[in-house]
Amino acid sequence: MRFFAIHLLLISSVILSGCQTVQNSKVIASAFNLTTGLQQKLMDRYAPGAVIVQQNIVYAPQQNLSLDLYQPQNIASIGPRPTIVWIHGGGWISGSKEHARGYFKLLAAQGYNVVSVQYQFAPKATYPSQLHQINQALKFLDTYADTYHIDAQNLYLAGDSAGANLASHYAALLTNPAFAEQSGIQPYLQPGQLKGLVLHCGIYDLEAFASTAPEEMKIVEWGVYNLIQAYTGERKNDATFLKHISPIQYITPSYPPVFISGGNKDFLTDTQSLPFVKALKEQQIPVTAVFYPESKAWLIHEYQFFMGKKESQETFIKTLGFLHQLSP
Repeated sequence: MRFFAIHLLLISSVILSGCQTVQNSKVIASAFNLTTGLQQKLMDRYAPGAVIVQQNIVYAPQQNLSLDLYQPQNIASIGPRPTIVWIHGGGWISGSKEHARGYFKLLAAQGYNVVSVQYQFAPKATYPSQLHQINQALKFLDTYADTYHIDAQNLYLAGDSAGANLASHYAALLTNPAFAEQSGIQPYLQPGQLKGLVLHCGIYDLEAFASTAPEEMKIVEWGVYNLIQAYTGERKNDATFLKHISPIQYITPSYPPVFISGGNKDFLTDTQSLPFVKALKEQQIPVTAVFYPESKAWLIHEYQFFMGKKESQETFIKTLGFLHQLSP
């Protein structure tokens, strides 16, 4: 019934497609929030109880932005831990730092700190506001590393969907000084502090994202255009600008190792994830790529969080292997 309700909401959004960006964004955000709410409840079923959670730690008082911290139960005795800083998805216009809390608890139970970061949504806040806010969050974590048992020399950036875009973008800024200067963003971290990236179902080439939305699925095409319009401040038709803010364009040999995955029923896998893997390998970046092209399972966008699926569990195990290898 919930999926049927979401379907109706999306159909109604087509009728509203003549409205302004703000109204369109609200419609799409409502659909996203319905699906992520269901996703959250499904993940909660797999969440271990033996995890410490600190919610709403303010990192940017002026914007009233906060983060949540998930930690192993014995964190006080084991000392500073490698820390995964997670940027949530939601098409830059919606989502919540709590939407994957069950997944974060699973990671924390394996000995990692997990920090989930809140950021402002488009179209109220457009590019590069979100990247500045991620930078602020990382500065906060580095400054208060001792307070929160964070090993600031062993950090990972992670994200799903639009969050994977922001995480991969920040890593490009951090490891490509010319890109950072061009963007007017000075990353707070040092490149050596970022040990790797975990990227789920992401967007790495905004120009390709705009041009490869499935035309046979007009509602998806319309939604993609409105997401880009909201995030970029009405510049969805500026192909040069979209290329200039795409991390795939700025990978250097200094880029950190990457774990990347996508579902076999997610059009972003072929149009975004696989080209990004190719670009990484061309720069000889270590890549752990997890895809299931031959699977008969229906692996949709953000399949990784649906832990009832065999493939999702396998991806989680491989994620841990990636992390363990880089932070033994």
